[in-house]
Amino acid sequence: MSKSMAVLSIQYMVLSAFLLSLLSCGAIDKPQSLKGLYEDLPIGEVDGVPLSINIAFPDKNPVKPRPVLVMIHGGGFVSGDKSSKNTQIVKLSKLGFVAASAMYRLSPEYKFPAAVDDIKVAIRYLKANAEKYHIDPERIIVTGASAGGYLAVMVGVTGNSDAFSDYGLYSGVDSSVHAVAAQSAPVGDFSLEKYNDSPMLTRLAGGDTAGLSAVRVAMSPVTYLDSSDPPFFLSHGDSDPLVPVDMTREFVRELDKQGHDVEYYEVKGGDHSLNKSAPEGAKFVFRKYLAFLAKWAQ
Repeated sequence: MSKSMAVLSIQYMVLSAFLLSLLSCGAIDKPQSLKGLYEDLPIGEVDGVPLSINIAFPDKNPVKPRPVLVMIHGGGFVSGDKSSKNTQIVKLSKLGFVAASAMYRLSPEYKFPAAVDDIKVAIRYLKANAEKYHIDPERIIVTGASAGGYLAVMVGVTGNSDAFSDYGLYSGVDSSVHAVAAQSAPVGDFSLEKYNDSPMLTRLAGGDTAGLSAVRVAMSPVTYLDSSDPPFFLSHGDSDPLVPVDMTREFVRELDKQGHDVEYYEVKGGDHSLNKSAPEGAKFVFRKYLAFLAKWAQ
């Protein structure tokens, strides 16, 4: 093992121990009915499509309701599956989180705001079942990379927006979240002319994207920013060929203008996958990410 890998492993263990100590306070030894991974739990049906979620529960049941970490898969809005996050959510459950991965409808069959609606339904589902799952509905963190990062950010900024449909599912429950973490996310202001050729527009808006001004505004996270938004953790490689780093830079500037709580880490030489293109930078970002989770899980 290299020296840098050894240092990262030690720091990860220290942060993990810290996080576990925060989350497991008051743990009891009696068996609990929910532990381990549960797949394809039904959420409800939207436009004829059954929605589902995978949830990983800790092995021990603390007295205090647990925080939730919702991981959203990427795939450019056209591919991917919630089960790709199973290994990660199981690992996170061992830190004391109830960790989940929710499905969403994909393009090209389903356009904006279908994917956003689906993740918001998943958040409301978790809150509606807070007692059953022994979770704290006020401590839900959403996280994702690429398309998943965009959806995490959109869920974060639209917690108090009435511009999205609840499809009659858990209508009395809001979809606000406690914190958001996103990497390499396409979070630009799509109303700007410079994004006319963005693949995001074709995949999520479809048709004559230049003429869909209202949709372009609705797709843009900056449209919904207000003082009630949660804290953000954002990271991006400065050499990303798929999602321009300017998108995150612009979004961070808007967050700063409004005095939002935001941590932003830009990785020199990093492309869309930080782990592959800039491993040392990726390790640094991962340490900061763990610290962010520990802070907002309290």
